[in-house]
Amino acid sequence: MQVNLFLFLLAFLSSVASAQTYAEPSPALHQCTKTLTYQLFFNNLKIGQMTRVLRWQDKQAQINSYSNIEVLATKTRFNQQSQVFWSEDQQSFLSKGFRREVKGLLGGKTEVSFNGDGSSSKVTVDGKVSSFTSDSLPLLDADAIGSQMRLSLIEGKTQFEYNLQDTDDVNRYYFQVKGRERINSNFGSVNTIRVEQVRKSDRKFVMWFSPDVDYQLVRATYKRKILDLKAVLLSNKQVCPATNQFSSTATSNQ
Repeated sequence: MQVNLFLFLLAFLSSVASAQTYAEPSPALHQCTKTLTYQLFFNNLKIGQMTRVLRWQDKQAQINSYSNIEVLATKTRFNQQSQVFWSEDQQSFLSKGFRREVKGLLGGKTEVSFNGDGSSSKVTVDGKVSSFTSDSLPLLDADAIGSQMRLSLIEGKTQFEYNLQDTDDVNRYYFQVKGRERINSNFGSVNTIRVEQVRKSDRKFVMWFSPDVDYQLVRATYKRKILDLKAVLLSNKQVCPATNQFSSTATSNQ
């Protein structure tokens, strides 16, 4: 059992704080804080929860993820902080960088930084430094991919291709919308968009995003050989600054 597989499974949890259908998310809604909590399963057994806190300020987001996982009496704790921003030039979400600390199984510290357009990155794993470049698609971390995928679904797109920056390599991932399904969730029966990883015959990675729940990922499954992983959204909380409603009303009456 590898923690990195759970990090990948949860890589595409949404981190956009707006459900607008425009190419550029509305800055007015980018002042909210979202807290998403997922139940994690391994071979249908509960092994822990992951919580993600997304704080938006204008066109940048600070995303904190933390979890405690226990599998076969082995405990693993991880904490990750990442920064995502909206690029005017590329009209998409890009990564600024992330820091990850894992304690227990596969323990270690990772720090990754990206240049402004995602064409290069610097990865430091327990003091060892590596560099990566990309001449085609920008290098992205998990949270930027999650942000861009959710926005693409809102825009009605059906095929996605990303370069995911991992701790020791850059991996190309392809996804495709396979249809719409109505599934039972912790929010009742909801409509979902089913997205699957394609061009990989040795695994089955499926995600269900629900327009009824702000286009959030409500379920994800990953099966490969003896691995059977699942994440289910338990709660989705949003806190936004109060609007100056009384002030606006008073001004309009003058």
